[in-house]
Amino acid sequence: MAATPDWCQRGGLELWIGLNLGVALAYLGLGWAVGRFFAAYGLFPAPIWLPAGLAGVAAMLGGPRLLPGVFLGSFLVNAGVFGSAPPLAAMISAGNALGPWAGAVLTRRFRPHTGLFTRFRGVVAFLAGVVLLHAALSAAGGTLSLWLAGEAPAGALPGIWSRWLLCDAGGTFFFAPSLALWLGVERIPADAGHTRLAPLDATVWFGTAGLALLVFLSKLPPALPSAQLVFLLAVPLSWIALRISLRAAYTLLTLICVIASAGTVAGYGPFQNGGAGNPMQSVGLLIVLCAMNVLTLLALVSERREAEVALAEANLLLERRVSERTAELRRLAETDVLTGLANRRCFMAAAEAALQRGGRPFALIAFDLDHFKSIYDTAGHAAGDTVLRLAAERCTAQLRQRDLFGRIGGEEFAIALPVTGRAEARRLAEQLRLALASITLPPAAPRPRVSGSFGLAMAEEGEDGLEGLLRRADLALYAAKHAGRDQVCEAV
Repeated sequence: MAATPDWCQRGGLELWIGLNLGVALAYLGLGWAVGRFFAAYGLFPAPIWLPAGLAGVAAMLGGPRLLPGVFLGSFLVNAGVFGSAPPLAAMISAGNALGPWAGAVLTRRFRPHTGLFTRFRGVVAFLAGVVLLHAALSAAGGTLSLWLAGEAPAGALPGIWSRWLLCDAGGTFFFAPSLALWLGVERIPADAGHTRLAPLDATVWFGTAGLALLVFLSKLPPALPSAQLVFLLAVPLSWIALRISLRAAYTLLTLICVIASAGTVAGYGPFQNGGAGNPMQSVGLLIVLCAMNVLTLLALVSERREAEVALAEANLLLERRVSERTAELRRLAETDVLTGLANRRCFMAAAEAALQRGGRPFALIAFDLDHFKSIYDTAGHAAGDTVLRLAAERCTAQLRQRDLFGRIGGEEFAIALPVTGRAEARRLAEQLRLALASITLPPAAPRPRVSGSFGLAMAEEGEDGLEGLLRRADLALYAAKHAGRDQVCEAV
């Protein structure tokens, strides 16, 4: 079933009672107006029964909750306007209420979840259920009621049923879609519906309505081939459907339906100048052609638009996943998996770039963990990996945002310190040494705490590469080891 509009979802029993009364009064008023107009020209009850469209929308909106309103409105029309006996009016009204409900149930069964008018399948479901099944059951109920009440002989029943069906189907087909769209029972297709009309769009809308008034409320010359030319109204209706919205197009189509029907019955318009054998049949053909053109066109365009949106979203998702995967691969290529630090290649490139930018003074610290192999040998590889991770964490906590930290191999690390003097670099190296000493080793390890040997080198004038600076820092590191480990030595 169509999605219940927001203004219905918040209501309780009082709202639905009010809606039933509103449906009954609207059915009565519309039925009285249509019946009186066509009765004035000898047509009873009407060649196009617009209240059937109201009943169809009520069934789409509220299902069985609005059937009492449809029944009451139909009963008041049949008993009060058409003068039927109350039992006959009640039987006809029962069919007029159950027909729309059954049609709405069938439409709900086969409609797409996106909406009736956003898929061609939805248009077919609407025609099969809300239009045809609704009309067929209402016509069957009314015809059977007339036969049971003795108002029609058995031989006339097929003709009565077919005329009744066309009357209700026409009223639903011409009136229900625009009413459903205005009430929010069905959503407007994607990318359709603008809050403000462009001047050209407004001109086309009102110009088409004015042209319909002029054509169908005028006595046209018999030689004018207007009976054929009037079908060109499908062109501006298609324009409006594509440029403005389905709601605007179908509202105009409903207006044209009323104008064409009223004018033709009154003896005016292009179908009364000898160009059509059955004027009202020609009106119906015109409206059906325009309606099917508008509904089919919008459904197909909406399908294409939603497919394009889905494709664009899929492309964005794919691009995002590719970007995330690329970033992940880049991170894996530049990061030491165990410690999360920059690996040797990434560190060397970043430190080289920092050095070439001329951020002098420039210091480089190289250090490794003392007797690290013995940790692996005695406590195991898991304990050794844990020590490496802890060393990276404790040292990172001592560094500044601009400092560059990397693992350059095994248990050896390096830190590039742009814009850092000798004294500050020496002080930071001591902080790092103490940070390592705070790591407690497993009981199976050969010593209780971690220690590290540090080498410090300052970039010299004319030194144009990181490799030479790192080589001097390594020499200082080895000097720290030879001096007894767990200390900082500076390159000479």
